[in-house]
Amino acid sequence: MLDNGIFLSIKDMMRLTGSNNYFSCAHYHRAIRDSISANKKKLTIREYCDHEKIDFDYVWKFLREEENKNTPKKANK
Repeated sequence: MLDNGIFLSIKDMMRLTGSNNYFSCAHYHRAIRDSISANKKKLTIREYCDHEKIDFDYVWKFLREEENKNTPKKANK
């Protein structure tokens, strides 16, 4: 089976849920993957949104904004 899309990492899941617990988010990530397919190793953002019944664009923008906040800006020399 070919996985197409942008994958949701466990750290992304932590940001989305507001959790600081890596292991609980890893378990939640695995539970969603298992509900989709028994041997699924990766989870796309689209699959997560479909499973949780939330808007893809909202999640995508949230993750992109969080990513930009955490990226250090280059200093002008």
